Amino acid sequence: MLLKRRHLLMGLAGTAAPTALAASPRKSVVVVGAGIIGASVGYHLASYGADVTIIDRAGPGQETTAKSFAWLNAFNKKPYSYYTLNMLGILGWRRLQQEIGNDLAIQWGGGVAWHADEQNAVEETLDIIRRLEGWGYPIRRTGKAEVEAQLPGVRTGSCAIAWKSDIDGTVDPVAAAKALVAAAAGKGARLAMGTNVLALDRTGGHVTGVQTSKGLIRADHVVLCMGNDTPAMAATAGLKTPLKESRGVLAHTEPLRPLFGQVIMPPGCDIKQNPDGRLVTGSNFGDSGDTPANAATGARFLAQVRKFFPHLPPMPLEFMTLGHRVLPVDGHPIVGASASDPNVYAAVMHSGMTQAPIMGQCIAMEVLNGVSVDWLSDYRPSRFA
Repeated sequence: MLLKRRHLLMGLAGTAAPTALAASPRKSVVVVGAGIIGASVGYHLASYGADVTIIDRAGPGQETTAKSFAWLNAFNKKPYSYYTLNMLGILGWRRLQQEIGNDLAIQWGGGVAWHADEQNAVEETLDIIRRLEGWGYPIRRTGKAEVEAQLPGVRTGSCAIAWKSDIDGTVDPVAAAKALVAAAAGKGARLAMGTNVLALDRTGGHVTGVQTSKGLIRADHVVLCMGNDTPAMAATAGLKTPLKESRGVLAHTEPLRPLFGQVIMPPGCDIKQNPDGRLVTGSNFGDSGDTPANAATGARFLAQVRKFFPHLPPMPLEFMTLGHRVLPVDGHPIVGASASDPNVYAAVMHSGMTQAPIMGQCIAMEVLNGVSVDWLSDYRPSRFA
């Protein structure tokens, strides 16, 4: 059965709990992983009345999610189907904020960026802005004077082109994962933190649950949201979820007084401030390569921040993070059930922070109701078969 876009959009537009077809009889589902994707899947499953167990070897948001910069955006996301998922993710965070509240630690200050005089960067940015405008994304080209008006005290340096998006946001990734898992527990989900999943359990050739370090947990369905560990486990159910290496290094300061409400992206630098006051900054959103996550790197990152904002107070470095992005080989999400074990479902993606709400909603509906959400149709594991 195909779930048409207009039906799901009605659910996204609602301000109450998400709407899904009734899950009857009540199904049991194990969600393996409590990063941002697993947390969202678990929350939505519990919201729809499923018998949910969320398992994680550490705790909510403690691994890759904790190393995310967590810019909520649809900038330069293509093709259109991928842009759509990210745009729906942004809207989904607004819905979740209404359902769960401020514990999600979301900020809606928009995004501001500018580029120096490199001709390639200017032309590429213009192309992105034009494409996004054509798709209805609220982004607009600005310039040096407007950036300086938006960010008092900034020293932009060379500014050949700038842009602003009012719809963008950011979130404290660990706080958000914890809030989603707590909300799932509040709806009856069981939590098995500090528990390793060792293997899928089979009875009579069918997957009937998972074998864990604390014993067998039976379930009608298993959803694998294990980040970089997904490919190995998914392969035992005939699912191919190939990933590639991509590292991201970030510096985190001690808590400071409120300084920034936006995500700020000067040349070679990314800056935001979490609700707890900590500044988070990195050098770019690409692969950090061999850059070490040490104090020297942190000092270099913070020197870049001060280059653009010399008026800032002292910014003591508190800690560094090194994340290994969950990045599929073609850059796009891999979501879907196994052909050989249809009650095993895998979900891996980059931009998981942005897409988590819509992915949680769609995956829960597919698992519980046997529907095929056409927003996900371009991103099935079968493309790697």
